[in-house]
Amino acid sequence: MSKFRALLAFLLVSLLVALPSLSVAAGESEIDRSTPRRTMTAFLVAVEARDYTTAASLMDLSSVPYDLRRRGPELAAELQHVLERNVWIEPDLLSDDPQGNPADGVDVERIGTVRSAGVDVPITLRRISKERGWAISASTVARIPRLYEEHAPGFLESRVPAALRGRAWGLAAWQWLGVLAAMALAIVIGRAVTFVGVKIGGKLAAGTEAQWDDELVVALRRPSRFLFGVLAFHELLGMLALSAAAAHVFGRLLGMITIGAAAWALVGVVGVISRVVERRVMVLADGGGEGGLRARGVKTQVRVLRRVVNVAIAILAVGLMLTQFEVVRNIGMSLLASAGVAGVVLGFAAQRTIGSLIAGIQMSFTQPIRIGDVVIVEKEWGTIEEITLTFVVVRIWDERRLVVPMTRFLEQPFENWTKVSPTLHGTVFFQVDWRLPIDDVRRELDRILEGHALWDGRTKTVTVTNTTDRTIEVRALVSAANSSDLWGLRTHVRERIVAWLCDHEGGKYLPRVRIDEGGADDRARSAAVDG
Repeated sequence: MSKFRALLAFLLVSLLVALPSLSVAAGESEIDRSTPRRTMTAFLVAVEARDYTTAASLMDLSSVPYDLRRRGPELAAELQHVLERNVWIEPDLLSDDPQGNPADGVDVERIGTVRSAGVDVPITLRRISKERGWAISASTVARIPRLYEEHAPGFLESRVPAALRGRAWGLAAWQWLGVLAAMALAIVIGRAVTFVGVKIGGKLAAGTEAQWDDELVVALRRPSRFLFGVLAFHELLGMLALSAAAAHVFGRLLGMITIGAAAWALVGVVGVISRVVERRVMVLADGGGEGGLRARGVKTQVRVLRRVVNVAIAILAVGLMLTQFEVVRNIGMSLLASAGVAGVVLGFAAQRTIGSLIAGIQMSFTQPIRIGDVVIVEKEWGTIEEITLTFVVVRIWDERRLVVPMTRFLEQPFENWTKVSPTLHGTVFFQVDWRLPIDDVRRELDRILEGHALWDGRTKTVTVTNTTDRTIEVRALVSAANSSDLWGLRTHVRERIVAWLCDHEGGKYLPRVRIDEGGADDRARSAAVDG
């Protein structure tokens, strides 16, 4: 009887030891393990459903020590924790070939690496046999206890109540609350650090005579809030034990914000530099003449080039943001592959925009117009107020604004009164009687212009430019330093000469209509003789 009991006990122990292997064998027949992708997908589905027995069947337990083999489901749970914290696994990127990825070796597929004791430890799948297919390699299974010990739940994670452990969209409830709290705290930290930095930078800048450092402090204030806030948020996220996938997504989003803030700061720096250059060259404009023309030319170039640089910064920033995501990067590669067709379509669709951009760059160098030039365009007289990459704003004399496409100034004629020099000549025309002494008009013009603030002293002439059967046309030619002065001078000369003509000798030199009565008497005498 005792022998029978011993035999029964031996069979019972053997059955208990064999149960994990039996369950694994049963699981193997139901799971597709033919390729690395399908094996890893089945493992992830099983651990997500907390079916660790099935997950253990996807691990090569046959070549590990007996004590590890007994802990198969437990090891699967520990591996899930290690992978979730350190490796973002995308099954679609794994090989779906029964032979695996040749680059990883014969019958081996590399999933990723986990940092352990300062060394990157590979996580691999291995092809057990043609019949049994793929499984998590025995070498990886043997490392699980040590990896789990090094990446075990931290102080905060291990003390979270069970009510907050429910997961949604890849994060537990407590992690979502932590993300919101970290975001609010990061905003406060970013503003506080920036406030202190601006105060210190403002005091240092106020101690210098230069103006650019004060402008630089103001330009960098708002971008700095984002930069310091992103740094603080990144550090706070490390306390939330995020999964590798969530950490990857947040890292990419923070990278995009960092790139945007850096681009914003760079645009501010470019603006400060351009304003410094403009102020320095505009000192030349105070003296007028050729120095003023060169100063306005440089000012126009600086403003257009600043816009070109800002556009380039924006394009570069958007490009760097898009490369943060593999999906967009792959789409970009696909677009480049079809650039032959897409380039033609895009070229036709954006030819006017691209043409305007190139015209703006061309305008900044050839300078048919500059900021401050007086022009006549679309039959309107005005001053160039603003030059962008696509259009030009002309301030009309009556305070209206005429917005003209940039290409208009390159493709169609227009008048530029200040292209070579701001000094101009202006005319005043009068219709007067034939008997008017022209020398009297010249003397009157001398009296009008003598000591006049708007006359630059270069030109004053009076000439007869035309005759009709009733009047003669007299032109007074005067000069002024710029178009505004010339307009005022012409109106003043016109008013004074009209008043002089009305008063001079009773106004007898004003235009008159004459009737020749002597011709009628001759006809009457001829009729009497004939009668």
